[in-house]
Amino acid sequence: MTDFQNEWAILHSDIEKYQRFSLIIKLFSILTCTLSIAFSINTFVTIFIILVLWLQDGIWVTFQQRLESRVLVIEDSIKNLKNNNAFQLYSEWQSNRPGSIKLLTEYTLNSLKPTVAYPYIALIVLLIIISPHTGIYPP
Repeated sequence: MTDFQNEWAILHSDIEKYQRFSLIIKLFSILTCTLSIAFSINTFVTIFIILVLWLQDGIWVTFQQRLESRVLVIEDSIKNLKNNNAFQLYSEWQSNRPGSIKLLTEYTLNSLKPTVAYPYIALIVLLIIISPHTGIYPP
């Protein structure tokens, strides 16, 4: 196995791990919403917690996207076999890391991707609908 192939395999495994973590965050959000409804926890507190989890999911997806960018570089290098820049993940990550405002923008944009936003929007709408202040609430 070449250096590129080895690095690609490691990064691919990490990308899959980030995907699992993203799913765990989504499942934890659903559990949080369910427990909030079951125990009549303040709707606004629950929505705040879900918004925090949503942003955390966006951050995970951003990390995953950066690994995917490196995998694309590796794939291009393997394809061309002229450029040997294996094992440059962290230096590329550091050199491509934007400033704070751009980083927050990147996190926000990744949070708005449909595959990230899906459960959070549904949970927030559900909480608003059943809130004692705004809609139907179980007795």
